[in-house]
Amino acid sequence: MEKLLELLKPLFVPLLKLELRPPRLPEGSSLVRELKPSEAWLSFRYLAVLFGLLNQVIGAGVLGVLAINGLERFGWPIALLIALGELVIIAFSLVVTRVDWELRHYLVGDRSLRVSLGALNRREVTVSYANVQNLEVSQGPLERLFGFKTLTLSTAGASQSKLESENLHVIRLPGLEDADAIRELMLGMLKHQKDAGLGEPVTGGSSAPGLSMLRLMEVREAARAVQAAATSLSLASPGAAMSERTR
Repeated sequence: MEKLLELLKPLFVPLLKLELRPPRLPEGSSLVRELKPSEAWLSFRYLAVLFGLLNQVIGAGVLGVLAINGLERFGWPIALLIALGELVIIAFSLVVTRVDWELRHYLVGDRSLRVSLGALNRREVTVSYANVQNLEVSQGPLERLFGFKTLTLSTAGASQSKLESENLHVIRLPGLEDADAIRELMLGMLKHQKDAGLGEPVTGGSSAPGLSMLRLMEVREAARAVQAAATSLSLASPGAAMSERTR
């Protein structure tokens, strides 16, 4: 089937109007691992697509039979057109599934994760480890049968929702054969980010409003110098203070 889909892909890919650009991590992040869903996940997706089209195929078959029985002269041509249309839909769905697998990338950086996916609707999501609330590995019965797992990241949402429990963004990474090892890798980098202060490195231009760290240190040293000068003046002139009191 893979060879057949490779032959059909040039017919359908122009319809998707895709920009095949390799995903990149944001500036300041270094690539640690580049991941893709396993081929077992692709086979699972093929079966899911065919199962989802099962009712449609049955309906097309019923329409073909009714056309043959009800239209003596045009029954067979109409039935053949229905069957051909259904084959085109199935082929297009399988090609889209294949292209989605080829374009699905999980880039694990030292500071963030970027997920690139989608054939019909392209999406690129970047998640900073500083915003990750939870990492969970799950494996259902069918996933266990095909031999892959799903890694789910829950991050704090930027928008306020009606329920506090819904104020989470969920990023799913399905099709991973070594999801547990990836989870441990991300936990280590998440801990490193927390130990580093959960922020971007301080550069010449401060990333937060207010003074930079260098300016803050200069102000603190100046304040200490003024305090020391005031203390020395008060200790050096006790007589002047007494004369002022006598007057």
